[in-house]
Amino acid sequence: MTQPSLNFRLATPQDGPALLSIYEPYITTSVTSEYTLPSLEEFTKRITDRQEVYPYVVCELDGRPVGYSYASRLFTRKAYDWTVELSVYCEQGHRGLGIGRTMYTKVMNILKEQHVVSAFAKVITPNPGSDALHRSMGFELVGTLRSLGYKEGWRDVHLYEIQFGDLTAAPEPFIPLKDVPKDIISAILSH
Repeated sequence: MTQPSLNFRLATPQDGPALLSIYEPYITTSVTSEYTLPSLEEFTKRITDRQEVYPYVVCELDGRPVGYSYASRLFTRKAYDWTVELSVYCEQGHRGLGIGRTMYTKVMNILKEQHVVSAFAKVITPNPGSDALHRSMGFELVGTLRSLGYKEGWRDVHLYEIQFGDLTAAPEPFIPLKDVPKDIISAILSH
């Protein structure tokens, strides 16, 4: 029996249709705060807008995307350059297999090269699988935002944080993804 072949790489705009297909089933749940599926054009723009600044990692199984994870700017002011928000989505039949954990790890390892020191994740409740993923990876639940949004009822949002940089000193300058050496990114994605 042949083992499935997992490959991790940075997303490209050409991934828009496949990644939108992975995201689509989440729209009918309270896992995402969006009510309607974005257009392919809007979704592809989201990929393009991030790809020069933050990592956007795709997991392929036997050459087909089955998950993606990315970092986004948490707040816009300069003082927040070293803090990001993380997101991860897996195709419905591939959840609970460690793919999300592996993508998150790769995204965070790239972020370390960019001198990012902490990351946050928002989990709309209830989502016990996502809560368990974050806790198992060392994220700390730092708060619950009560009745923050309405989708299938009022929803609380768990706010998780993980710190992976030196918080005892001033940070090194933030490096946009496009300026991180390609061989470093390649090494992180291939191991």
